[in-house]
Amino acid sequence: MAELVTVAIPAYSERFFPEAFASALAQTHAPLEILVCDDSPAEAIGNSVRAARDPRVRYVRNPRRLGFAANFTQCFREAKGDLLKLLNDDDRLLPRCVESLAWVLESNRSVVLATSKRAVIDDAGQARPDIQATMGISLASALIAGRELGDLVLVNAVNLIGEPSTVLFRRSALQVEGDSIFRWGGRDYHCLADLSIWLRLLKSGLGYYSSETLSQFRMHESQEQNAAGVKLECLVERLWIAREARGAGFLRMGNAWRAALAPIEARARMWQAVAGLDAATRRAVDGVAAEIEAEIATATGGS
Repeated sequence: MAELVTVAIPAYSERFFPEAFASALAQTHAPLEILVCDDSPAEAIGNSVRAARDPRVRYVRNPRRLGFAANFTQCFREAKGDLLKLLNDDDRLLPRCVESLAWVLESNRSVVLATSKRAVIDDAGQARPDIQATMGISLASALIAGRELGDLVLVNAVNLIGEPSTVLFRRSALQVEGDSIFRWGGRDYHCLADLSIWLRLLKSGLGYYSSETLSQFRMHESQEQNAAGVKLECLVERLWIAREARGAGFLRMGNAWRAALAPIEARARMWQAVAGLDAATRRAVDGVAAEIEAEIATATGGS
């Protein structure tokens, strides 16, 4: 018998929620739980869920605003299935997404996460050209050693694995620190929140990549990545996560550590070249650049 899969939507934005929810309802996999953790200030999301009248759906209304990380963590803890897909409330799944990924995790217990090619869509749901992160890992579907997949992402400084909506993972394989699924090594990740989960899983298991497009990643101006301060946060977190990953056994082959530092260094230099940065931002950028220089000097000296 197939395993129970939970598609959990940490909902906040009413704008695209109906499309995300409809794509969860359209999944062909059974058994399926669709969990909605509603962190919104109004009733539109709850009304959409109640109107569906679908026995697979479970609705949790947060009594107070939890925020980004806490609502994702709420979804993780409320999920009944050990196989979990966290569906962003602005993305969409294609109907066979869960079915296509779940069978891999069901048939091979060594696989801790399964992902796929994903397509880019815009505000109106129309197809857009691929960006670097969505170009795909392989032309053919494949099992990949976890640390090899992690190294690929870290050396390129691009999340080729995908956003939460793209990945199905084994919930019991993730060790959670404290009260956030996005905490690793005592640090809370925001910009690289999803990658902090994928790397923790991949350090002790296999990954699977499907070359079939199974989900749609929406790019729009109001998404979390475009919030004030997030782009600088990304620079800082790239150095944090590279260090943490290396301590967990990634980036140990050949010059992988030096190669992983190079794109972070390039981003820091781009920030330093920006005119008109306020004093606090300038200090933060210069501090990261200095840390990267020290790491590169150490890596070069040790090679």
